[in-house]
Amino acid sequence: MTRRVHPLFILMTTLTHLRSLVIPIAVILFNDLKNDGFGVYTAIGVAVVSLIILLFGIASWYFYTFTLDDQSIRVNKGIFRKSERTTKRQRIESIGINQNVLERLLGLATLTVETSSDGGKPEVELKGVRLKFAKQLKSTIGSTDQIDSSEHSSSSDTYSVSMTELLLAGALSGRIGLALVGFGAVYQFINRFIEKYISQLFNELLHLSLLVLVTIGLLVLVIIYIGSILVFALRYGSFQATLHQHRLTIGYGLLNRTEVVFHQDKVQALVIEENWIKRRFKRAHLSLHIISASGEEEKLLLHPFIRVSDIDGFLERFLPRFKQLVPERRAADRGFFYIVRWPLLGYASLFLAVNGVLYFWLPEAIRYIGLVLFLFFPLYYVLARSGYRHTRYGYENDLFVLRKQLVNRETIYAPRLKIEAFSGHVSRFLEEKSILKFRITLRGSTEFDAGYFTATEFKEILNWYQQTFLKPLPPVAGPEAKDGE
Repeated sequence: MTRRVHPLFILMTTLTHLRSLVIPIAVILFNDLKNDGFGVYTAIGVAVVSLIILLFGIASWYFYTFTLDDQSIRVNKGIFRKSERTTKRQRIESIGINQNVLERLLGLATLTVETSSDGGKPEVELKGVRLKFAKQLKSTIGSTDQIDSSEHSSSSDTYSVSMTELLLAGALSGRIGLALVGFGAVYQFINRFIEKYISQLFNELLHLSLLVLVTIGLLVLVIIYIGSILVFALRYGSFQATLHQHRLTIGYGLLNRTEVVFHQDKVQALVIEENWIKRRFKRAHLSLHIISASGEEEKLLLHPFIRVSDIDGFLERFLPRFKQLVPERRAADRGFFYIVRWPLLGYASLFLAVNGVLYFWLPEAIRYIGLVLFLFFPLYYVLARSGYRHTRYGYENDLFVLRKQLVNRETIYAPRLKIEAFSGHVSRFLEEKSILKFRITLRGSTEFDAGYFTATEFKEILNWYQQTFLKPLPPVAGPEAKDGE
């Protein structure tokens, strides 16, 4: 049966396109207001553009149809250029339901069906369907496995993350750097409109003492830090995961809601991330790499803030294929010079350039404040040296573990059968040193690497990896050969 998406898709499309034009429209209106007030031509232009977008939304909805049968899913869309995409149900690897803020207000959702293709986007994407209908479709599409009635009635295992834990995770996430970048981008955009006021503010600040300036700077950092915590909580709020008949359903987000369902066997790798702050509190961040056509959703959050001591029990409940291993083979000592000391020289050059800019830009009283950055070099060196000595690898049965650590620690667990390729990569100069980095490639072109390890260790791991594909040799025909014959 062929049907269209919900008519509210028209409103959603119209508002989405208008939202993308908010900035240029605001600039035009602001310039009119600054000169002689709003002009008639400006109002007519905005009205015409809005009408065109509305008509485009209506046409997009009319030509947006989908068909779901026992064998496949088919989606048709396009106004001037028709697009038809058909996906066989048995190729489906994961199913997701996403809701941005606008969709949540309208009660709509976007259902994505993903396969193992490398197209860079979901195989099927249905926008503008009712949330209830999207959940029904998800359960219908996901019922391709042969499951009897007794399995349907079995119990499910569910866990959730409280808001308190999310706030703690946000506080220890170390994302204040990203928050500062975002703050700088916003400032660069609005600077043209408030440049006069910013200049006045700087003139007032120049008359203040250094202590007051430092206090104000710290206060701004605290505000940005609190903002990064709130953003983290909004992104992962209402986090819940449910395991039912080997299928994991993970949902999170207070504003933009994401819900993904996939089979346990589709997990390509488990990643345990511990930044240097979380390690002090013995906490970790768990994420999964699943087969996905979308690069953004390839890495899926499993738990944002779990005690390291609870990871084994948690994995036994939800991912019994994985378990924590202690990687015993550590990186080669001679690789430390190339992986830490050379980057350290690069950072020193960058800081010198930054201080040169600050010297000419800042007033004389505080132009040397950038030299404080050099106090972090000894700390970084000590942390990086300790971290490199904890860069390790190991394997047990069919599970390979690769840990890379400088300041932050990332431990990757990958089943042997999920590794598409195992390789070593290094420059020609370091090849002469008989050291290289290990690289594992998963389905979907996901890659992990760490090093440096010795060439001998690489051959050992390569032999272990190739056991997956080697078959025992058939017995030699005829009588058994004796020694000396």
